[in-house]
Amino acid sequence: MENSITVAVQCALAKETAPFLERMGKTLHERHGGIDVAVGNHQGVRLVVGEGGMGKVSAGAASQMLIDAYAPDYLIFSGIAGGLNPTLHIGDIVIGDQLHYLETNTSIIAECAPWRESFVSDGGLRDMAVDVLRREGWARIPSLRELEEGNDSADVVASIGQGRKRFVCGTIATSDQFNTDPDVLEHIRNTVYADCEEMEGTAAAHICAKNGVPFLAIRSISNKCGESYESLNDHQDDLVDAACAAASIGLGVIDEIASGGC
Repeated sequence: MENSITVAVQCALAKETAPFLERMGKTLHERHGGIDVAVGNHQGVRLVVGEGGMGKVSAGAASQMLIDAYAPDYLIFSGIAGGLNPTLHIGDIVIGDQLHYLETNTSIIAECAPWRESFVSDGGLRDMAVDVLRREGWARIPSLRELEEGNDSADVVASIGQGRKRFVCGTIATSDQFNTDPDVLEHIRNTVYADCEEMEGTAAAHICAKNGVPFLAIRSISNKCGESYESLNDHQDDLVDAACAAASIGLGVIDEIASGGC
C-alpha cells in the first residue's frame, strides 16, 4: 500500500540530498529546528529527506527531529567521507558495519541507554545494500578490520584492476575535527580500523539506537584523509560524484524496501 512505509534519509549537505530530491518528483518542503526537509514518494514509499548540517551535534539533533516528526520505519544516512583504507579509491563505498566516535570517552557514554561504546548498521539493511552493490557490479574488498582479523571472506582479496568499483562493509569513524595529521590518521586506522572518517554518522546511529529505529550508513569516498579542508575546493566534482554514488546505493535499498525486502 502506498505510503505504508516511511524511510528517512539524512544527509549533511545539499550536494548529498540532491540525488534523492531528483528522484522524488513532487515534494512538500518543510523546516524544523533549522533543518530543511523534503517529503515525497519513491516507489510507493513515503520518503523524508533531511539536510541536517555538519558535525555530531547537528547530526544527532537532525536524527531526533526526523524520528519525532515523521516516525520513520528506517533511517539511512548517505553522504561523502574521507578515505582511510588505502585500497579504496575516490567514489568507492563504505557500508558502515560499525561506527565509532573519535575524541570521546565512549565508556562513559555507554553508562547510559543504549549502553554502547560503538554502533552498528541494521543487519537486514546492510545485507540489502550489499545485494544492490553486487547487482550493480561493485567488487567487495576487505575492510581494515577484516585484514587485521585475517578474514578473507570478501569477494576480492587480490588486486582487482583500477577500473572496478569497490566497496567494503567496514568501520566509519566520526570526528568533529577535519583530521589531517598523519600520526592521528594512523592512530585511527590502528585503534578502530576505520575505513573512512566523517563528521556525523555515529551520532545518527546513536540516536537511532536510542529510539529503536533501524539504521544504515552509506558513505562514498570523496577525498583521501590528509588533505586540507581548503584543498577540497580544487576537486568539487569528486565530492558531487561521491555524493551521487552513495545516493544511488541508498535509492537501491529503498527500492528493496518498497518491494518488501525488509
